[in-house]
Amino acid sequence: MKKYLLFIAMALCVNALNAQFIDHKGNRNQTYPLVTQTNPAIVEMLNQVDTLSIYYAIEFMQQYIRECSSPNALIVQNVLLDWFDQLGLETYVHHHTGTIGMTDTLQAGNVIAIQRGTEFPDEYIIIAAHYDHPDGPGADDNASGTSGVFECARILRQYQFKRSILYIPFNGEERWMVGSYPFVQKCAREDINILGVFDMDMIGFWPGPEYGPVTMYSGYSYISERLFDYYQNVANLYIPEMPTYRFTAKDAYGGDHMCFNIHEYPALYIGDIEYQAQNPHYHHLSDTIGAGFNCLALATGFVKAVIASVAELADGWLAPQDFSATVKDGETFLSWNDAPGTVSYKLFKDNELLAETTDNSFIDENFEDGEWHRYFVKGVNAEGVESAASNMDSIFSREPLQLPVFYDFEDETADGLHLYNADNWYFGQFKQRMCLTAKTYTRDNILQMVETQWFSIPETTEDVTFGFKMNRAFSSIWSPFNAGVYIDVTTDRKTWHKLDFIWDAQNSWNDYAFSLNDYIGEDYVQVRIRFEASGRGTTETSYKYAAVDDLCINFDHLDVNENFVEESFNLSISPNPSKGVVNISTGLERSYSVSVYNMIGVRVLSDNAFQDGTLDLTSLQAGVYFISVDNGTDRLTKRIVIK
Repeated sequence: MKKYLLFIAMALCVNALNAQFIDHKGNRNQTYPLVTQTNPAIVEMLNQVDTLSIYYAIEFMQQYIRECSSPNALIVQNVLLDWFDQLGLETYVHHHTGTIGMTDTLQAGNVIAIQRGTEFPDEYIIIAAHYDHPDGPGADDNASGTSGVFECARILRQYQFKRSILYIPFNGEERWMVGSYPFVQKCAREDINILGVFDMDMIGFWPGPEYGPVTMYSGYSYISERLFDYYQNVANLYIPEMPTYRFTAKDAYGGDHMCFNIHEYPALYIGDIEYQAQNPHYHHLSDTIGAGFNCLALATGFVKAVIASVAELADGWLAPQDFSATVKDGETFLSWNDAPGTVSYKLFKDNELLAETTDNSFIDENFEDGEWHRYFVKGVNAEGVESAASNMDSIFSREPLQLPVFYDFEDETADGLHLYNADNWYFGQFKQRMCLTAKTYTRDNILQMVETQWFSIPETTEDVTFGFKMNRAFSSIWSPFNAGVYIDVTTDRKTWHKLDFIWDAQNSWNDYAFSLNDYIGEDYVQVRIRFEASGRGTTETSYKYAAVDDLCINFDHLDVNENFVEESFNLSISPNPSKGVVNISTGLERSYSVSVYNMIGVRVLSDNAFQDGTLDLTSLQAGVYFISVDNGTDRLTKRIVIK
């Protein structure tokens, strides 16, 4: 957990956000298994959690002040790699993209350890923490969470699961998530399917019995609400003696999980920050075992809750995913993805059974125009057991919106627009304009949307533009990671492509316009303006607002900047161990930079124009080295042994 006033580090991340925005749908509609009873195999996993293992890992890490660019951080990174390697996991290092420290020295990065799934290896669950800490031993912040990640790996890697698990101690969280943000960007570029992230950040401080029994807390954004409901249910089922609740502050707080949320990956903050006001050791030299970290029982409870949740999810039967209600050929068309292990699907309309089918689509011939109808689907297995419900979707009309359209809201109407959380929206004068405004007084998460009715864009169209004026204020200490405006477009209500992310313009009217030319010829299109915020900065005493005026879809020409998309790559080095000649494979078609570092991080060899092929290291003495590849966007490192 970082301190509040790290303005320089925040500026670095702000620049990164401006430089590259990733169009990715994320897993906002992800649903989770229905868990109603404990699994004896998972109970056995929980019985293996070793308090001494957690204790000794923290004891080792607290020896080092782990500022993210320091030699100490590199020492801890290498030890973490050793720990995961000894478990037999595949490992590599992903580096943050900011230049911190001397360029000739290998910087510590995010340690990635992979446990491959047996049936769905491309579906990932992440257990994460951050290992850096700038100004003290950091026993609780966050050697405790890092030790928790390793303890989860130590136990879970003994078992096979259908889905893959990533164990990730991040670096650079204390510098405003400069480590986790580029990693999540990489996941977004590569369209990685992340079902959920369990981010353990400070898990071992308890202020004492005067604050009640030892209790576990978690925070989440709107994107992660289903994940929290699942996690809370599983945790309370397996560890009833240490109940799990949502933070009483009702927010997600700050940390690496927010970098996942901003790309619409469900992620939870899991830790003792509920008691921060009572913790005098937070970011002080006294954050040691026995002071900042003073409750092994709480840390053990968090580790058990994460193990149980991940194990259930890694093998669980999921509800049908990406359910949507659209219009096709003038009919109400309901569709969803096939769900493995399912023999039929029960479709529900307005909470009543509509039909049962073996297909993954259905046409509701009895749809009534002009009324909201809400749908969802459940899977049914061979034993007749129903899965959890899918995400819910709704539809109002089968009639398309006729283009062009213009809304100035002078007549106080918004026909053809769907206002999400409608009770917060109103028509009226605001900031010198008659407009549509949502004001929100809350310490809870905020989600407000203006969504158009569906429309078609004829193939004969030359140019089509979506535009509006906007004035908003969602300021927060964690902005831009937890507060902003997204402009989204869809052709199927399953994938919402992001046209832009706006977070830096506040308290003034600004004009925005976006080309929809990529969707010319589509029979079904919707666009929306999504205002979303979570975490510290939302209050009950001062409102947050979003105001929209002059919203239009017309046929004007518009020059737009294309989103920058960099090719993705992975890193494979073989043989390892090697006698000195290794083969490097990334999948990149162009040249890239490759550097070789010794154990203390000093560069001993480099090539700025290398292409996939063999690298001769026979000039190096026998020992352990690190080979790092940089394509200008991502930087990956793997450890290699020269015999």
